[in-house]
Amino acid sequence: MKKPIYIGFVLLLTLFVSCSVSERIVFNENMGGKYETIIDLSAMMAMAPSNPEKKQEKIDTLIVFNDILEIYKDSIASLPEDERLKMENLKDFSMGMKINEDTNEMAITIGKGFNQFSDLERITYDMDKAFDSAKNTVPGGSKQTSGPAGDLLKMDKVIYTFTDNTFRRTDPVALTDHIDDPAVLSDKTKEEIKSIENTTEEESEGEDMFAGMMSQMEDELSKAKMKLEYVFPRKVISVSPEGAVISKDGKTVTFEVDFKTLTENEKLLENFEVVLEDK
Repeated sequence: MKKPIYIGFVLLLTLFVSCSVSERIVFNENMGGKYETIIDLSAMMAMAPSNPEKKQEKIDTLIVFNDILEIYKDSIASLPEDERLKMENLKDFSMGMKINEDTNEMAITIGKGFNQFSDLERITYDMDKAFDSAKNTVPGGSKQTSGPAGDLLKMDKVIYTFTDNTFRRTDPVALTDHIDDPAVLSDKTKEEIKSIENTTEEESEGEDMFAGMMSQMEDELSKAKMKLEYVFPRKVISVSPEGAVISKDGKTVTFEVDFKTLTENEKLLENFEVVLEDK
């Protein structure tokens, strides 16, 4: 394996085990609602070497992308179509960034309201665009998210679908069986699935090295968590994977897992499925 790739993995590994992620979606009766993800990087901040002579930075800001789109609407309208569409995809997104070096706090919250479920399908793809925009928009954001930290702030790509009273959070690779089903996937998602290429030999070698280093950091991996929480307008009949919890009122599903477990079972979140009762 090439040395620069190895070094990159070491840096990303250090960041990865210092990060906790929570994802929450609240649905209304029409399966529109509100999406929110919180990435807590406070453990990473605590690992950074301290410098008593340096002024400790504090940032507490909120970006409302609709405001940006309105302010720069004339400039956006003049962009090439691809660039214009990237900006327009940020509609209804908001992003909060809180950094306090005195208390070792660093958290990024990104959310979006959506009127219909189809607006949720590819939200993780649009979130990457929001992160890139925030790096250049938030005061100090470019510095705080440069290098490996910026690479960490990229979403694992998942597709959300809702058919036959069944909500799914699915890895795109697992959707190949539905590639020709117009009721399940949008044309853009189908194109994405078709473009997924087989892992190259070098990438495979890198993944093996990454997995080996992960196994040596079990304690740290056990502390880093991923939490999923979904609130539905109707009662839940069933949920998978095993370990997901249904609330007493039957309408909220919560699943929490540490990254050690995720590295040992890569398919655990390949297809998260919740079946709702009929209307």
